[in-house]
Amino acid sequence: MSNRLPRSYVSLCLAAMPFACGAVFAAETTVNLNLDLNLKSVPKLELRLLQEPPKLKARARPANRAASKRDEYEKSYDLYIRYANGSIYNPTTAKHDKVRLRSYQQTSNLALDGRDENAATFMAPTVVMAPGQTVRFKLHNQLPRLSAEQCATSDTNAPRPRGCFNDTNLHSHGLWVSPSGNSDNVLISIKPEVDFEYEYNIPIDHPAGTFWYHPHQHGATAMQVASGMAGALVVEGDRYPTATAQGDLDVMLKQFQPDDGSGSAGEVMLLQQIPYDCPSNSLVPTIPCEKDAVGVLEDFNQVKDPDAWLMSGRYTSVNGKVQPVLNMATQRLYRWRMIDTGFQASVVLRIRRANDPQKLFQALGVANQDKDVMALCDGEDVTQFEVAGDGLTHDKIIAKTLNYLQPGYRSDILFSLPKAGAYCVYAETNVNNLTTMHDVNNTRLISVIAAKTNAKASARAKAGESPRDFLLAELRNAVKRLPSARLPDSVKSTILSDLENGLKLGKFVPHASFSEAAKEAMRGKKKEYATFNIAELGGKFRFMVEGKPEDSPTPDLKYVYDPHRVDHTLVLGTEQMWELASKKGNHPFHIHVNPFQVVSVVRTDGGKVDQQYQDLIGTWKDTLLVIKDHKIEIATRYQRYIGEYVLHCHILEHEDQGMMQNVKVVLPDGKGGGDMGGHGH
Repeated sequence: MSNRLPRSYVSLCLAAMPFACGAVFAAETTVNLNLDLNLKSVPKLELRLLQEPPKLKARARPANRAASKRDEYEKSYDLYIRYANGSIYNPTTAKHDKVRLRSYQQTSNLALDGRDENAATFMAPTVVMAPGQTVRFKLHNQLPRLSAEQCATSDTNAPRPRGCFNDTNLHSHGLWVSPSGNSDNVLISIKPEVDFEYEYNIPIDHPAGTFWYHPHQHGATAMQVASGMAGALVVEGDRYPTATAQGDLDVMLKQFQPDDGSGSAGEVMLLQQIPYDCPSNSLVPTIPCEKDAVGVLEDFNQVKDPDAWLMSGRYTSVNGKVQPVLNMATQRLYRWRMIDTGFQASVVLRIRRANDPQKLFQALGVANQDKDVMALCDGEDVTQFEVAGDGLTHDKIIAKTLNYLQPGYRSDILFSLPKAGAYCVYAETNVNNLTTMHDVNNTRLISVIAAKTNAKASARAKAGESPRDFLLAELRNAVKRLPSARLPDSVKSTILSDLENGLKLGKFVPHASFSEAAKEAMRGKKKEYATFNIAELGGKFRFMVEGKPEDSPTPDLKYVYDPHRVDHTLVLGTEQMWELASKKGNHPFHIHVNPFQVVSVVRTDGGKVDQQYQDLIGTWKDTLLVIKDHKIEIATRYQRYIGEYVLHCHILEHEDQGMMQNVKVVLPDGKGGGDMGGHGH
């Protein structure tokens, strides 16, 4: 089926869905985006439409007398896991590559496996839930069974998968739910031809925010996530702040949601790294596939190398599309829920105006256009105002032009476009020597924004008004519009005062900060330690998590992941300080169930603390990059849930090779915790 869309559809889409739609121009179609600039000289390019992730459709249930209430409090969904055929745009060749990849599908119809190249085949559906709901996901593993030889590992001490990538499970990344039984249990394996239903009981006091879901099968996590098996998970909140209780930021920000009916799903920007390649190339990176060849992800070497993503020559996709053009408007406040689901590489995201939009659009759609395109991203930066990290609202808004997104991070930002024209959304590749590779195959243009003049812009907007002043005025007006019946004037006054006094969001923070006295008390008690290390043992590189650095001077196989060993036994109802460090490399630390607050970061070699940590002190997170020669203190509370779960590096091939530990929360008497007896590995 052709990728081209009729002119009537494009016009309707741009009129009705200004946030969700974007276009580069079809081969025989001219689309006037009304950008206050002359586009007549722009070459006709292939149309690429950015789509919002589809919402997951609830499973039909038999009617009963409590059906209406049941629908409100209970939701059930099906996710079908199977290979899907489709295509991914490749800027290196300015053509679409055919691919066949593991994916999440919504339908049981095996014929509908993504053969329509216009479909966002590898964009998993967005799940929207609310505090207090019970949400069930039935996974149908329809991937083919593999032989015992394919599923064998070469090293029991450090699993190095050979090809057994079709066992799976599900992790709700960031959700505060039970890790045991049928809940967020990643210590089970769902084999091919097996169905299993997860059940998440979302607490009534669960924070509203941006989360995501993905497989967590040890040994196969990197391959499945890198294949595209990842989706957004949004918890929507409608709780207004009171004099004694916190509220949800959504009650203020929903006024800035897309007006096309997509709601929070229309704000999702799901970033993915899919390093597919063609077997005919012997999986050699950067070599174009032969005509009609099909790209796959079947060899662990495609994700294992430290620079596997950069060497692949592929491009970060957003909502299933590579380098889409977003049609947006000036003088309007936008919210993006950015989710970095990448299996390996960081994304240092920047939004920057192009001083010559004509040339920028001319450069798009041309093979090997990277250097020309990036040279045209030469205007002023758009300030990103981050209101939440990892789904948890900050106590004050953080302004940034470089947004460090590590694998697993989420960043909710507000921003506006001051002028009509074109803006580049790209990943800076030469910050702090994050990589030495900076060539045509690794320039990281993610998308382009086509900004048209907003005819409905408020008369209040002033020429030369700073982005901060514009943001403050929009938020101030949004608070004033909230109904007094739901938000007492005294609370409204507090919110407005906080915004005026440093863009604070004090009435919307979901977790209470640790006091200085509490921090000192925790420092005087037993701490927990997690130290990442990569060391050569027995002629092989081992990926491990050690304890206190000085307690493990010599690398040992005992620090490589053992699914039958509990590395941390923690007590329900207590608070504790952790210290994080890395002996070799930089690693995103992620722990399940309970989030943590960043307390302090110091350089152990006397140097300057990395700029990524500049605004993180005091924030709440569930994933945090641990940079070598830094010591990080985090504080956490073990609340509500007992059982076993894991901590690990969120560079997923590191996790698969042993950089993970088991954590067990027990009752104060030391009993309980749900011993899984081997975890199904």
